Amino acid sequence: MAERADKPNNRLSASDMSSLLAERGAVHVNVGGTIIVGGRAPDFDLLLAHIERRLDLLPRYRQRITEIPLGIKNPVWGDDPEFELRRHVLRTGLPSPGSDAELRELVGRVMSEPLDMRHPLWKLYLVDGLSGGRHALISKSHHALVDGVSAVDVGTVLLDVTPEVAEIPAKGRWSPSALSRGELLGGAAAEWVTQPLEALGRGVRSAVTTPVRTAKRVTRTAEAATSLAAGGPKCPPSFLNVEIGCDRLVGWMRTDLAQLKAARGDSGATVNDVILAVAAGGLRRRFKARRIKLPEYLIALVPVSIRRPGEEDSLGNRISTIFVRLPIRERNPRKRLRLIREETVRLKNSPAVDAASLMIQATGWTPPTVNKLISGAMSRPLVFNLVVSNVPGPQQPLYLLGRKLREIYPYVPLSPQEHALSVGAISYDGGLYFGLVGDFDAMYDVERLAADMKEALAEQLAAAKPRAKRRAPAKRKPAAKDKPKRGPGSKRTRRRMARGG
Repeated sequence: MAERADKPNNRLSASDMSSLLAERGAVHVNVGGTIIVGGRAPDFDLLLAHIERRLDLLPRYRQRITEIPLGIKNPVWGDDPEFELRRHVLRTGLPSPGSDAELRELVGRVMSEPLDMRHPLWKLYLVDGLSGGRHALISKSHHALVDGVSAVDVGTVLLDVTPEVAEIPAKGRWSPSALSRGELLGGAAAEWVTQPLEALGRGVRSAVTTPVRTAKRVTRTAEAATSLAAGGPKCPPSFLNVEIGCDRLVGWMRTDLAQLKAARGDSGATVNDVILAVAAGGLRRRFKARRIKLPEYLIALVPVSIRRPGEEDSLGNRISTIFVRLPIRERNPRKRLRLIREETVRLKNSPAVDAASLMIQATGWTPPTVNKLISGAMSRPLVFNLVVSNVPGPQQPLYLLGRKLREIYPYVPLSPQEHALSVGAISYDGGLYFGLVGDFDAMYDVERLAADMKEALAEQLAAAKPRAKRRAPAKRKPAAKDKPKRGPGSKRTRRRMARGG
């Protein structure tokens, strides 16, 4: 059964449009990750049949972006009449036994290629031949299709919580539903009449009946643009912020979630604070290794989920952002974590999250032509150095066709405007997995940075251990061997002899 494109929830949201407009020239906004699975790869036709059944739970994955005539409204997600699963699920391999380094190189090549905008914006690659009898799947989607939180939900649809494959009731053969030009134009016109301020209020009635509050929100949106573009700490220039191309390199780091929690010590920091501290410590090492003068801090753009209860199952972007200073000049890991903790607490209690959210919402009530102007204006100033994203994942083992998922590494796309590094993290089954993405030229040492972060975590763990209290040395009685000698060679005997006694 097809999902009609004229449904309101099929309209590209404001932040979906922001991601779509970020696709510029050679730079592609692909998001995804790599999962490493134990055992030999399943038969390809068996995998295709498995995904085909699960796609009934993911109607968006059979839809493409459908433009509205005259561009009077954001595009909609409409069924692809030429949908073919084999166009999206591909198989490849590595010369056996393939190493993790070779797999990372393959991931970089896959993510460097653009997705075809004429079809649903996702691909899945089955990779066989890994050492240790393993195989992998590389997932690639356009950021306009899913954000990080949604991507985790999509992954769990394809996976099972037990080695036994869950049976999904068949819904019959899928057939696309297409809307005519007149239907698309009429639906957009109807929305303009009935929902002129859809992004500024929770409903038409509240926006129309409370014009004062609506006007205030418009003013706050303008203030948000000003504060994000010019306010806050000044972003220092660095080797992370240069013109980038389309080619990517990736680095991976794995640790236990328990170690991240232990690294908090008694600071009151969150796991996300520790992740930021580890990134700061790793970058400090990379600056020194490149013999570059350390700035006082770097600015990290940190996505924050703003999903409301009841929205957990919806695709599309529901995010805001904060800008966090990473004090990389600070050499003391305890103090570095404390400074980051103070910063994130302050930001979460400030209007910064609402300001960024309003800027994302702003593109929802302006025509697509104006969307491009806003997107271009916001991308000009250098307001952050890198992205650091943390997504909570499932804490129980997952299986693909009876084979256990061992590791999962996220892929966070680079911002097209002079941002050469992103750091993603995801937790799974007691582990925490970092995926670093770097521009091929600017971040040639991205794998070395992953090792630097591993060392920074060890440093943070050592600093978190409770310090032993120093005690004054106890006074002790002289031992028998310490008593003055009374024999012929003692000082007392020599003095008596000197007196002639």
